Amino acid sequence: MFMVDLLQWWYFRGWGVFASDLKHRLSDSLDFFSIGQLLKTLFKPYRQISANNPGFLDRFISRLVGFFTRLFVIIFGGISILLESIIGMVLVVIWPLLPFAIIIGIALTIMGVTI
Repeated sequence: MFMVDLLQWWYFRGWGVFASDLKHRLSDSLDFFSIGQLLKTLFKPYRQISANNPGFLDRFISRLVGFFTRLFVIIFGGISILLESIIGMVLVVIWPLLPFAIIIGIALTIMGVTI
């Protein structure tokens, strides 16, 4: 009975929980990197200068720093989200096959196959 319950959880409830967790992780990553907001503010100054009358050069450098900082975060965030999505989807597809890995491993060991 234990094995039936375990397999039933693995192929139904566990698989759904795993996919739901992946969805939440991706949602958290999208919120963390806020790529849409960074794109909207790409050319805004990095930090507002608190000097009385910041000059053209101060504003230009602040915008330049802001641009490159935001661009780096956009690129890094995009790559991170893409990798997390690909790895997550591969794991969701592999999830139902994992119980068979034990059986295949035992069979290969009995046959004398080594890595």
